[in-house]
Order: sequence, then structure tokens, then C-alpha cells
Amino acid sequence: MKNVLGRDIPAEFLTAGREVFKGQYYRDGYTYTKHAPRVNAQVKPGKNKLLPDIEAVVRATGLQDGMTISFHHHLRDGDYIVNMVMKVIHELGIKDLTVCASSLGKAHDYLVPCIEDGTVTNISTSGIRDKIGEAVSAGKLKNPAIIRSHGGRARAIEDGTVKIDVAFIGAATSDPYGNASGKGGKADTGVLSYMAGDAQYADKVVIITDTLVPSPNFPASIEG
Repeated sequence: MKNVLGRDIPAEFLTAGREVFKGQYYRDGYTYTKHAPRVNAQVKPGKNKLLPDIEAVVRATGLQDGMTISFHHHLRDGDYIVNMVMKVIHELGIKDLTVCASSLGKAHDYLVPCIEDGTVTNISTSGIRDKIGEAVSAGKLKNPAIIRSHGGRARAIEDGTVKIDVAFIGAATSDPYGNASGKGGKADTGVLSYMAGDAQYADKVVIITDTLVPSPNFPASIEG
């Protein structure tokens, strides 16, 4: 099928509701119903949401083969979150994952072996660079990578085109209930806006921080 620029897009890429590019104003006036996440109330009075390490977190989320996980890039080239989480997932042998990241760069090179061995088979993001970009360009990713603008990514999450099972969010500070902020810690990001939709629409949300603060952590960019 030809897109608005006259380029022929193979039908094999137009699955799962994907469309060819039909112009920048194609969705003006478009109406859709917002996706609704699952809500699981677990915290009782006197308890909190803290877990001892990343492996315990991954196991607690119930992450399984074929699910979708998400990350953000507020920490840029100083980001250790993606690699730290993916190493645990890799060691646990979970396969066929979709990584829905706001952007991917050289700080996230550990995704390359995950792509090569089938731990990650889909990527949905707003940018792919460095060794990950080279791996994708070389055809090592099992399925075509989906690139959206930051706004397009937010819309896809909101309308359920992308369903996130577990969102992993690195925050400058958080209290034991998951009220997270991009300021007040050892590595301030200032904002956590790229992950606002992930936090709102993912079935499970994980906050990772190096600065735990007393509750309530206010104002919280992401509310526990």
C-alpha cells in the first residue's frame, strides 16, 4: 500500500492495526476511547510497596514471555535503569518481549544481546541510536521496529494501540508508596513527563530510585 509520500509499504508491516502514513493532519477530529489499565489494590495500612531488589520486582510483576515493558530516557547517557532491569530479565530467561521506550541510545547497549537471542523481539520507541540502531538496521530484531514521535507514542499508549504490562521508571526521589519526583535526589531529571502516560496506563508500574524519602513525597510527578 502506498503512503501519502507515494512510497509502497509492504503489507507484512501493516499488521496489528498499523497504517501507512497518511499526512500530518490525518487524525484531526479523530475520536477514540482511552485505554483502561488494570488496578490491583495491594497495600494495607502499616505496609508499603518496597521490594529488596530488581529480581524481586520483576517476579512480583508477573512478567512473562510476550509482554510489553517500557522505559524512559530522562537520564540520557547516564541511564543505568534499562541495562540493570534487562540483565535481570535476561538471566530469568523471559523471551519475546516488546520494549516500548521513549528513546534508546548508547546507554542502553545491553539491549543488543537481548535482541540477538530473542529476549527482545519488538521495539516501539521515538528514537534508536548507536549500537541498538546498528543491530536493528542489520535486521537482527525479529520484527520491524515502530518509530513514533513523542506525542504519537503518548497517543498510542493512551488509546491502547500499545498496551504496557510493566513500566519501569527511574526517579530522582520516591517515598515507600511510589510517589515519585524528578527532583530532590542524587540525579535530578527535573521532570518525568515522558513517562506520564506509562505511569497512568500500564498495568504495573515500578519506581526505581537511589533516594528514598519519607512519605508523602510532595509534589509528586507520579502519584503512588
